[in-house]
Amino acid sequence: MQSLMTSVEAASMPLANASTPERFVDAQVVSEFLAVRRAEVLKLTREGKIRGYPYRGEQRHVYRYRLTEVSQDFEALGHATIPTAAPVSQRRKSNG
Repeated sequence: MQSLMTSVEAASMPLANASTPERFVDAQVVSEFLAVRRAEVLKLTREGKIRGYPYRGEQRHVYRYRLTEVSQDFEALGHATIPTAAPVSQRRKSNG
């Protein structure tokens, strides 16, 4: 029986030929790899904290990534935690 691989596992598999460049993956695969939201990956890319390679999509830039580079960049952030949303009690403001 053949097992199913996730997109992260498939992208990070070593290639048959060592001289072949690493495959590019999209922001969704990177978000699964880093265990963060896709929006956070795009934000980190726009801020220049992780390397992404833009190319023109139909209406906006689309980024592609190499998992080895993303891993190095994320580690270089100094193991900084990605900010989470404020608790609901702090997000809601009274109207009075």
